[in-house]
Amino acid sequence: MDLSKISNAEILHRLERLAPTERKITHLILWHIAEVETRKLFIDAGFASTKEYLIKQLKYSEGSAARRLEGARLLIKIPEAAEKIESGSLNLSQVLQVQKCLKYETKNGREVSAAKTTQILSLISEKTIFETERVLAKELNQPILTFDKIRPQQDDSIRMEITISADQMKELEQAKSFLSHICHEGSWADVLSYLAQHYNKKIKGKEKPSEHCEMTIFKAGDQSQKISATKKPSTPLGSTSCATNTAARSRAAGFQRSYISIHTRRRLLKRAHYQCEYRDIKTNTRCCSVYQLQFDHSIPVAKGGGSSPLRVLCKSHNLSEARKWGLHRG
Repeated sequence: MDLSKISNAEILHRLERLAPTERKITHLILWHIAEVETRKLFIDAGFASTKEYLIKQLKYSEGSAARRLEGARLLIKIPEAAEKIESGSLNLSQVLQVQKCLKYETKNGREVSAAKTTQILSLISEKTIFETERVLAKELNQPILTFDKIRPQQDDSIRMEITISADQMKELEQAKSFLSHICHEGSWADVLSYLAQHYNKKIKGKEKPSEHCEMTIFKAGDQSQKISATKKPSTPLGSTSCATNTAARSRAAGFQRSYISIHTRRRLLKRAHYQCEYRDIKTNTRCCSVYQLQFDHSIPVAKGGGSSPLRVLCKSHNLSEARKWGLHRG
């Protein structure tokens, strides 16, 4: 199917119509799988289990088969869950997590009632997998596991397992978002490695400012920390340009960008709650991304908006705004 000639608005419109249809089909498939499981129809089809039937006969991957089978089993126990799955407020990955916890409770002699399960499903509606696991851990009193293990692997890499507090995780998440200009992939290994390298160099007095370009990272509590970045980082947090080529074009045209003081930057970030401030014009939905935050004039400097209000945008929406003004291609 060639969709290249269809307008942006039409693509979004079609997709928004197709998504509910997909969920409707998924929820109907789950009911049929539930009947196969209940009636043991997989036996007549020549398979040892429903899961084997889903994989070998219906060609689902093992992961997809597991999610659908657990979803079907949940519907057998809690039929009301079908409505949540169809509406999209509950997805199959969440269902799989719920079923794992319920099995753990049953195995340890703590059967969870249908009423309690229904309550849990309401609590995890519209939640991410991380948030879902947090709810399940609290509601089902899952044991607190403490890890602090370091194990060598055959390629000389190291596998590390640790347990950290909620406050520690909050600090690490904030550091990860601030470092998104440098650690583009956002892996925890890269983030922790960078923080360790920078701190070690600072303590040993081996920082070489001439070999690095500095970028200011802003932290809560009106404090700032200057960190080093390899030449040249993608548009830094303290930049007001939409993209490097946009800034170059503006300078060539004689436009001057006024310096944004550290106090103004801190104030803008605090006002934005350290998140992208972009809002969709139609739905008023806010982006809230913390990835590669940048400062942007609501009216570009190149268009005479040097005194226009400043806002905080993520890299994607900053580039998008530049395209709307015809200041960036690519």
